[in-house]
Amino acid sequence: MPVQPRRFFELLWSELAGSGSAFILLADAGGREAVAGALFLTGLGTTIYKFGASELDSLPLRPNHLIFWTAIQEACARGDDRFDFGRSDLDNPGLRAFKSGWGADERPLRYSTLAPGAGEGAGGLASRALSVAIRRGPPWVCRRTGEALYRYAATR
Repeated sequence: MPVQPRRFFELLWSELAGSGSAFILLADAGGREAVAGALFLTGLGTTIYKFGASELDSLPLRPNHLIFWTAIQEACARGDDRFDFGRSDLDNPGLRAFKSGWGADERPLRYSTLAPGAGEGAGGLASRALSVAIRRGPPWVCRRTGEALYRYAATR
């Protein structure tokens, strides 16, 4: 997936954080700057994990475990009755195992589209080629692709 542009997060934060509908948790390690972070959305008695990132070399320190433990504690303190770990692609067994380790319940997500053909082509040749370019290319490829695409379309 292309990375969402910085402006996307700035707008999300400006619209939701002031009302208490969003919060960010960061984990640091040994005085280093943040090695992992996550953005959570809240409302209607639910906390939802929406976006996260971490440095690969910090993973043995388990910063994401700390972030999720803290988020769950905050959700309980707020009185939420549900914690949603967010969606995971079926072909990401590591992330699915991480979420399952917290007792998360996996459920299939169903998508609907209103426009004819709007949901088609997700597995097409162009999509696969773009995926390879983003994964193997320099970081600027992912950033520029996100800036171009997120302006016009939402991802599934």
